[in-house]
Amino acid sequence: MGRNEFLKRLEKYLLKVPERDRKDMLYDFEEHFTIGMENGKTEEEVVSELGDPQMIAKDIIADYRISAAETNKSVSNITRAMIATISLSFFNLVFLFGPVIGLIGVYIGLCVTAFVLTITPLLVVFAAIFTGFEQFMLQFFLSLICCALGLLMSMAMINVGKWFYAIILRYIKFNVKVIKGGK
Repeated sequence: MGRNEFLKRLEKYLLKVPERDRKDMLYDFEEHFTIGMENGKTEEEVVSELGDPQMIAKDIIADYRISAAETNKSVSNITRAMIATISLSFFNLVFLFGPVIGLIGVYIGLCVTAFVLTITPLLVVFAAIFTGFEQFMLQFFLSLICCALGLLMSMAMINVGKWFYAIILRYIKFNVKVIKGGK
């Protein structure tokens, strides 16, 4: 495999990265070829030093997704970082992906519970309009207690979400470091 074929393959595997960032990444590899050839190496020698373009692209995409998750915290960014890391390691897919998805499901369920508890007074008022106002005061005060619990639970879920996000991001970084051999 020569320089052009290597760069075409690498570009093909990096199509998930926005074009501007992809061009910067490819420029680094073009420069690596230029420097290698200035030092008397052939294109094939430089390619053999660099390795498989598909594995290089997976590493680059994992690093890119992790840095995106660090700078712009969102569920989609952390999910993309997790998927990019999982693609690097079969172990993650088999042993960790299921439990992490389960924990995310539990977290989403708790968030929905907090939301429903928070809007309980509105639900009691709407129910009273359609069913009558018998025992309305008792139901309304009980719903206020539920609302307070929902607000407390919402605040807790926000903090748990931040903690959960940081733990997942830390694990992804650790995993990438282990996969790369502690670079």
